[in-house]
Amino acid sequence: MFDYRPHVYTGDHTILMDLTAGPAIFLDLRDPVCMAIYLTGGWEPWLEAAFLSQVQPGMTVLDIGSHCGFFTLLAAKQAGPLGKVHAFEPNPFHHRNLLKSASLNGFSNVQLHRVMLSDSNGEETIETRGEGGTSILHLNMLEINPVTHTTVRKAVLTDLLGDSKKVDVIKIDIDGGEPYIMDSLFEVIDANGKMTIFMEYLPMLWGGHAPRPIMQRFIDKGFTIFNMPMDGSPTHPVSIDQLAAHTGTLHWDLLLIRG
Repeated sequence: MFDYRPHVYTGDHTILMDLTAGPAIFLDLRDPVCMAIYLTGGWEPWLEAAFLSQVQPGMTVLDIGSHCGFFTLLAAKQAGPLGKVHAFEPNPFHHRNLLKSASLNGFSNVQLHRVMLSDSNGEETIETRGEGGTSILHLNMLEINPVTHTTVRKAVLTDLLGDSKKVDVIKIDIDGGEPYIMDSLFEVIDANGKMTIFMEYLPMLWGGHAPRPIMQRFIDKGFTIFNMPMDGSPTHPVSIDQLAAHTGTLHWDLLLIRG
């Protein structure tokens, strides 16, 4: 359902509005995800509610694949001035508005890392516009926002965090890049105790990487894994067999909890 929200047009296809959850955000309406946020005031409400319930004042949050900064801003508000939010986003299409949004809200606890997280340092060429799925809205957006390619920096998560590996909540949505960050991610996991991870799960994008051994690592580290259905039905545990068998084209939103 569309929810008209007051907004201000700031030029260059961009509007400024308040999210339902509170923070103000700059949204470039050439991007379909930004358009959906503009129309509803939020994004994936089943995931948004769970995320808000987990981030507490003083926590450190990693937003891996921050896009326009929607979850980054929610985390920054919830974590407060004593918390810290690391946003990882390689696409320069989103950097300017993400930084403007953080600044306007006074979120000095946000650090933007303009990188693609991976298993090595270097460079990678990515599609920089037309993101957001294969919906009719997405296809129509391509007419005014054609796909281009940009070379971006590629980096390892633990190199960017350095010695400060305290993390409480992690959100991961990187469109198939998940297998390449796992070794460094588990270094972070090993440096912490209680932890919550939100992960978009679509193994068909993993380039032939088998999902079972990757997901088994989380179980071996003490995580219980839940699926958060998009229809709003109750969150429920999923087994390693169910995870390994998921071959569909629709992603699952996983909630992984330890402690």
